[in-house]
Amino acid sequence: MKFDRLRLERYFLILLSVLLINTSSYVYCQDDDWEDESETDIEYLSGESKKEMMVKEYYTNGDVKSGYFSENKNVYATFTLYKGNSYAFSIGAADNAEPLKASLYGNNFVDKIFSENIETNNYKVFYFTPDKSGTYYMKVESKEEKDSDSEWMYFYGFKQVK
Repeated sequence: MKFDRLRLERYFLILLSVLLINTSSYVYCQDDDWEDESETDIEYLSGESKKEMMVKEYYTNGDVKSGYFSENKNVYATFTLYKGNSYAFSIGAADNAEPLKASLYGNNFVDKIFSENIETNNYKVFYFTPDKSGTYYMKVESKEEKDSDSEWMYFYGFKQVK
Protein backbone atom coordinates (compact mmCIF):
# COMPACT_ATOMS: atom_id res chain seq x y z
CA MET A 1 0.00 0.00 0.00
CA LYS A 2 2.85 2.36 0.89
CA PHE A 3 4.56 1.58 -2.43
CA ASP A 4 1.38 2.45 -4.42
CA ARG A 5 1.02 5.71 -2.55
CA LEU A 6 4.62 6.71 -3.37
CA ARG A 7 4.06 5.79 -6.99
CA LEU A 8 0.86 7.81 -7.08
CA GLU A 9 2.59 10.82 -5.50
CA ARG A 10 5.40 10.57 -8.04
CA TYR A 11 2.91 10.53 -10.93
CA PHE A 12 1.13 13.49 -9.39
CA LEU A 13 4.41 15.44 -9.13
CA ILE A 14 5.31 14.57 -12.73
CA LEU A 15 1.87 15.72 -13.92
CA LEU A 16 2.13 18.90 -11.85
CA SER A 17 5.60 19.61 -13.30
CA VAL A 18 4.34 19.14 -16.87
CA LEU A 19 1.43 21.50 -16.22
CA LEU A 20 3.71 24.13 -14.71
CA ILE A 21 6.18 23.92 -17.61
CA ASN A 22 3.36 24.25 -20.17
CA THR A 23 1.84 27.19 -18.32
CA SER A 24 5.14 29.01 -17.95
CA SER A 25 6.01 28.50 -21.63
CA TYR A 26 2.59 29.91 -22.58
CA VAL A 27 3.18 33.00 -20.43
CA TYR A 28 6.72 33.36 -21.82
CA CYS A 29 5.44 33.31 -25.42
CA GLN A 30 2.96 36.09 -24.82
CA ASP A 31 4.12 39.56 -25.83
CA ASP A 32 3.85 41.89 -22.83
CA ASP A 33 4.34 44.92 -25.10
CA TRP A 34 1.40 44.10 -27.34
CA GLU A 35 0.57 46.86 -29.76
CA ASP A 36 -2.03 47.38 -32.41
CA GLU A 37 -0.83 45.86 -35.71
CA SER A 38 -1.05 49.15 -37.60
CA GLU A 39 1.11 50.90 -34.99
CA THR A 40 3.73 48.24 -35.45
CA ASP A 41 3.48 48.57 -39.23
CA ILE A 42 3.88 52.36 -39.09
CA GLU A 43 6.89 51.94 -36.80
CA TYR A 44 8.37 49.38 -39.19
CA LEU A 45 7.72 51.56 -42.27
CA SER A 46 9.20 54.65 -40.64
CA GLY A 47 12.23 52.65 -39.49
CA GLU A 48 12.86 51.24 -42.96
CA SER A 49 12.48 54.63 -44.65
CA LYS A 50 14.76 56.20 -42.04
CA LYS A 51 17.45 53.64 -42.95
CA GLU A 52 17.04 54.61 -46.61
CA MET A 53 17.51 58.29 -45.78
CA MET A 54 20.53 57.65 -43.59
CA VAL A 55 22.26 55.68 -46.35
CA LYS A 56 21.94 58.78 -48.53
CA GLU A 57 23.29 60.91 -45.64
CA TYR A 58 20.09 62.76 -44.78
CA TYR A 59 19.67 63.92 -41.19
CA THR A 60 16.34 63.36 -39.47
CA ASN A 61 15.34 63.66 -35.85
CA GLY A 62 12.86 60.84 -36.46
CA ASP A 63 9.86 62.94 -35.46
CA VAL A 64 7.23 60.77 -37.15
CA LYS A 65 3.79 62.28 -37.60
CA SER A 66 0.98 59.75 -37.88
CA GLY A 67 -2.75 59.52 -37.53
CA TYR A 68 -5.94 57.95 -38.80
CA PHE A 69 -8.09 58.95 -41.73
CA SER A 70 -11.17 58.54 -39.54
CA GLU A 71 -10.07 61.85 -38.04
CA ASN A 72 -9.62 63.59 -41.39
CA LYS A 73 -9.69 62.43 -45.04
CA ASN A 74 -6.80 64.74 -46.00
CA VAL A 75 -3.68 65.60 -44.03
CA TYR A 76 -1.82 68.85 -44.64
CA ALA A 77 1.62 69.92 -43.45
CA THR A 78 3.54 73.15 -43.97
CA PHE A 79 7.34 73.25 -44.23
CA THR A 80 9.83 76.09 -44.48
CA LEU A 81 12.50 74.79 -46.84
CA TYR A 82 15.78 76.52 -47.58
CA LYS A 83 17.82 76.88 -50.75
CA GLY A 84 21.11 75.12 -50.19
CA ASN A 85 19.52 72.06 -48.54
CA SER A 86 18.14 68.90 -50.06
CA TYR A 87 15.08 67.34 -48.43
CA ALA A 88 13.71 63.81 -48.17
CA PHE A 89 10.06 63.17 -47.34
CA SER A 90 8.91 59.72 -46.25
CA ILE A 91 5.19 58.99 -46.54
CA GLY A 92 3.61 55.64 -45.68
CA ALA A 93 0.33 53.75 -45.48
CA ALA A 94 -0.29 51.01 -42.89
CA ASP A 95 -1.66 47.60 -43.82
CA ASN A 96 -5.17 48.70 -42.88
CA ALA A 97 -5.13 51.62 -45.34
CA GLU A 98 -6.16 51.95 -48.93
CA PRO A 99 -3.49 53.44 -51.22
CA LEU A 100 -2.64 57.06 -50.47
CA LYS A 101 -1.80 59.98 -52.70
CA ALA A 102 1.03 62.23 -51.53
CA SER A 103 1.76 65.63 -53.07
CA LEU A 104 4.18 68.46 -52.37
CA TYR A 105 3.38 72.00 -53.51
CA GLY A 106 5.07 75.37 -53.49
CA ASN A 107 3.68 78.87 -54.02
CA ASN A 108 0.40 78.42 -52.08
CA PHE A 109 -0.53 75.09 -53.69
CA VAL A 110 0.07 76.41 -57.24
CA ASP A 111 3.36 74.71 -58.15
CA LYS A 112 3.11 70.92 -57.87
CA ILE A 113 6.55 69.48 -57.11
CA PHE A 114 5.56 65.82 -56.89
CA SER A 115 2.40 63.76 -56.65
CA GLU A 116 2.55 59.99 -56.28
CA ASN A 117 0.43 57.09 -55.11
CA ILE A 118 1.62 54.99 -52.17
CA GLU A 119 0.44 51.41 -51.90
CA THR A 120 -0.95 49.73 -48.79
CA ASN A 121 1.65 48.67 -46.21
CA ASN A 122 4.35 50.57 -48.03
CA TYR A 123 6.24 53.86 -48.01
CA LYS A 124 7.99 56.11 -50.50
CA VAL A 125 10.79 58.56 -49.95
CA PHE A 126 10.69 61.67 -52.13
CA TYR A 127 13.77 63.84 -52.63
CA PHE A 128 13.59 67.55 -53.37
CA THR A 129 16.10 70.41 -53.57
CA PRO A 130 14.35 73.81 -53.64
CA ASP A 131 15.49 76.51 -56.05
CA LYS A 132 14.52 79.15 -53.49
CA SER A 133 13.75 79.31 -49.79
CA GLY A 134 10.10 79.48 -48.86
CA THR A 135 6.97 77.77 -47.61
CA TYR A 136 6.01 74.42 -49.10
CA TYR A 137 2.88 72.37 -48.52
CA MET A 138 2.39 68.64 -48.35
CA LYS A 139 -0.95 66.93 -48.80
CA VAL A 140 -1.58 63.27 -47.99
CA GLU A 141 -5.01 62.09 -49.03
CA SER A 142 -6.95 58.91 -48.59
CA LYS A 143 -8.37 57.27 -51.69
CA GLU A 144 -11.02 55.53 -49.59
CA GLU A 145 -14.65 56.28 -50.25
CA LYS A 146 -15.57 56.32 -46.59
CA ASP A 147 -13.93 57.22 -43.30
CA SER A 148 -11.92 54.41 -41.78
CA ASP A 149 -9.33 53.66 -39.16
CA SER A 150 -6.57 53.43 -41.75
CA GLU A 151 -3.28 54.90 -40.58
CA TRP A 152 -0.79 57.15 -42.33
CA MET A 153 2.66 58.47 -41.42
CA TYR A 154 5.20 60.98 -42.65
CA PHE A 155 8.47 62.51 -41.59
CA TYR A 156 11.30 64.31 -43.32
CA GLY A 157 15.03 64.77 -43.32
CA PHE A 158 17.56 67.11 -44.88
CA LYS A 159 21.18 67.55 -45.82
CA GLN A 160 23.24 70.46 -47.05
CA VAL A 161 23.97 70.47 -50.75
CA LYS A 162 27.69 70.67 -51.47
